[in-house]
Amino acid sequence: MPDDVTPDREGADVVVVLSYFGRDDTVACVESLVTGSPEASVLVIDNGSFDGVLEAVSQRWPQVATLQTTTNLGFSGGMNRGIQWALDAGASTITVLNNDTIVPPGVIRSLAKVARTGAAVSPEVRYADGTEKVWFAGGVIDSPTSLARHLSETEISSAEPTGRPALRMTQILAGCCVTASADTWRRIGLFDERYFLNFEDSDWSVRAAALNIPLVVATTVVIYHRVSASFTGTYSYLGTFYYTRNGLLFGAVRRPWSLATRARFLRRHVLPVVATALRQRQYTLAQHQGIIIIWAVLAHVVRRYGRAPAALERLVTRWLARRD
Repeated sequence: MPDDVTPDREGADVVVVLSYFGRDDTVACVESLVTGSPEASVLVIDNGSFDGVLEAVSQRWPQVATLQTTTNLGFSGGMNRGIQWALDAGASTITVLNNDTIVPPGVIRSLAKVARTGAAVSPEVRYADGTEKVWFAGGVIDSPTSLARHLSETEISSAEPTGRPALRMTQILAGCCVTASADTWRRIGLFDERYFLNFEDSDWSVRAAALNIPLVVATTVVIYHRVSASFTGTYSYLGTFYYTRNGLLFGAVRRPWSLATRARFLRRHVLPVVATALRQRQYTLAQHQGIIIIWAVLAHVVRRYGRAPAALERLVTRWLARRD
């Protein structure tokens, strides 16, 4: 993208959409934005996949800005390029948005209105399968394990016996869709690129809370999400690596001296993956997941963050080739 390409006007509400081998999902997402939130400026980033997504978007919507990265920078690195682009261009608010979402009309305007009050906000996120089932409506960090997780609908309803508020306070936001003013992004900073993928939104939320920036869910604003559409191919395995390593990193950042917290995280939320595979007599899968978990723990111990090691990516590719 040329350096002189900027949003339609200074002070715009900018939406950053990150795509990684997700051309069809991205085109559908952009269509929902262009038709339903025409006042917003949209930036689409191809995160090193070179799958023709930028050409497809530019051909249909010349007003949509595009940006190509030379390699896969992960969610954190790819989004950071877009956030910085929007800040440099003079955006008023910036929304980071998963490419596998559909955004109904008026959503961006509503989120931007909340963001201009100084809060950071996520909408309610529902599964894009027609069920209207809630995927995210608020989150919490469990103290015993430092696991950042979504609240269940039961937890939310029991905490709000008199009805849901328009803005629900939350400990974490969902990186699937986060909106904040440019000033708020500058105060908090960008995503920590050590995470690459997973937990970067929770880390950002913790840093926001430390600055007394309100974190809220706009309960009357809804988007739809094709959950885990990015976790295909090698990422069907590497998701375990990033979840394990980054969960340990997130716990270490929050409670640096508590080894017991990280041990409980492994025991309660990571090792059951192997146990489940063994119970189902999927012995090869159990072995592979065990190897990935060991690799993730060692990466955390030696502080090897960012993208997964190339050797591990090649190993996973070989496993998948044998499976197919």
